[in-house]
Amino acid sequence: MTSWIEAIGFLGSLFTVLTYSMKEMLWLRVAALLSCLAFVTYGTLIGSLPLILMELTLLPINAWRLIELIRPRLTQN
Repeated sequence: MTSWIEAIGFLGSLFTVLTYSMKEMLWLRVAALLSCLAFVTYGTLIGSLPLILMELTLLPINAWRLIELIRPRLTQN
């Protein structure tokens, strides 16, 4: 049986796979952010510094790109 820690890792993997299947960039960024959050959690729980550092690097990049996508929609009216 898979432990709950491994389940978090699988969840991160699922979100990563979803990013490759997205056609709309907005949802790709949302899935990428969720993937980063899951992998930061997983990396912390298993003590994997390389995984944590990589995901903490990708997290603000994806967040910034998501903000860039949302901002014009909010200021359009």
